[in-house]
Amino acid sequence: MPATLLRSIDELRAVQTEWDALWRRDPRATPFQSPAWLLNWWDRFGGGDVAAVAVRDNDTLTGLTPLYVLRDEDSGESLGMLIGTGISDYLDALGHFDPAPLAGFDCMLWDLQSLRPDSPILTASLDGYSAIDEDQEPCPLLDLRGELGSSHFRKKLRYLHRLAAREGNVSFESATRASLDEYLEALFALHAARWKLRGLPGVLADSTTQDFHRAVAASFLDSGTLRMYAMRIDTRIAAIFYGFAHHTTTYYYLGGYAPDLDRISPGTLIVAHAVEQAQREGHTTFDFLRGAEEYKYSWGATDRINRKRQWIRT
Repeated sequence: MPATLLRSIDELRAVQTEWDALWRRDPRATPFQSPAWLLNWWDRFGGGDVAAVAVRDNDTLTGLTPLYVLRDEDSGESLGMLIGTGISDYLDALGHFDPAPLAGFDCMLWDLQSLRPDSPILTASLDGYSAIDEDQEPCPLLDLRGELGSSHFRKKLRYLHRLAAREGNVSFESATRASLDEYLEALFALHAARWKLRGLPGVLADSTTQDFHRAVAASFLDSGTLRMYAMRIDTRIAAIFYGFAHHTTTYYYLGGYAPDLDRISPGTLIVAHAVEQAQREGHTTFDFLRGAEEYKYSWGATDRINRKRQWIRT
């Protein structure tokens, strides 16, 4: 199966339909490897030279690894990364991976981050380069096929539901085309309000990032990938869950809740709703994504450690 390089974003866009089909059939794929996520990322955060490795079996795309290279004209240094690096919790090759075409691409260092332990990138070698692998951050995973949390934690959830009901009529809603904009604006506002208490702007503060998530959420809503829920007390949105689903996994990307309602833990309640929805869909895993926050382990989540591979030109 020959591997070739796609050297421009236009060449990458030209295979978008095939890319989407490969993403849908690859059992290891995550939402962060989809064309909807990565092409929107490129439009807002990308730059440099595209170097995407495409593998074909006859006329069928069987592998795609979207990469790019940044160059410093003054120093002559060059750095290669996976498209999506920074705000994507998982990155990887889709389908088959053959790094051979990268050996002839002018790059001093390939810095490939957010790889799961079973990534084919971690077992590949690249001619003319030495490899260094490192652990990165944990991604706590919750197995939805067993009992969730301790009996004490489940008792606490029931108590929080009762406490919330005293505030007014509690309801949970799923995003639709009509409500998506309202939910996104609530997410941006609630997320900012929580981080403001720490004297920080939060990761959703700038307009470029907000524009990215508007585009991704709309695309994922159309494809059935979006999992976005709102918790209302009467008419007020008290919490938002912003996540995705692919194959048998629900991914919790970001959330926001009203700080003045902290006494009823709306953040916990909206996650509980998302977990229940994932179970109803027959999903087997709830992925809390990057970060070792304590609340994730109260559900019974266990760590999967992301890895990083660097290929350094010898």
